[in-house]
Amino acid sequence: MTRSFLRRTVRTAGERARRLRLVSPGQLAFRALLLLTGAAALLVAPGGRLILPGLLALVAVPALLAGVLNPDGAGPAVVLGAAGAAWTLRYGVSTPPVDATLAVAGAVAVHHSTAALCAAMAPTSRIDPAVVLRWAAQVAVVLAVAVAAAGAVRLLGRPGASVPLETAGVAAVVGLVAVAVFLARRDTG
Repeated sequence: MTRSFLRRTVRTAGERARRLRLVSPGQLAFRALLLLTGAAALLVAPGGRLILPGLLALVAVPALLAGVLNPDGAGPAVVLGAAGAAWTLRYGVSTPPVDATLAVAGAVAVHHSTAALCAAMAPTSRIDPAVVLRWAAQVAVVLAVAVAAAGAVRLLGRPGASVPLETAGVAAVVGLVAVAVFLARRDTG
């Protein structure tokens, strides 16, 4: 039973790897970006701690590779979850450095946006330049907001750790993303 499972798994991976040869050059560039941003998130989040955060990030490496081959699968979500969990295990409620926070936030944001773009298009399709410009504008806005927030934090000084404040911050970000998604769907629908 185990041998048949392994054969099917190897066969499926081989088929996906063969299909990767049919992917258009534009799609390959986005898949490479997906690989790079996922690897960056998994490297920066544990910050060199190999015990628990590092092991968690290491376990997500197969999901990263699977996400490059099949971006509409669970791979990108596992990478994002592992990076977030490793970051949380690394710092807990202590205040992390702003530069590492920006690096992880940027890698996670670009990874998520790139995975969504790759999942929305057929692998063999050509990418319209207007789609690339819209994607780049969306990523630029998200990164600009992150940099502005980091700048505001630097100007205000380093506040102490506060679980209610962090929870409120996460709720605010989720709310802003929900509004952006609602507005984007309203414009396209």
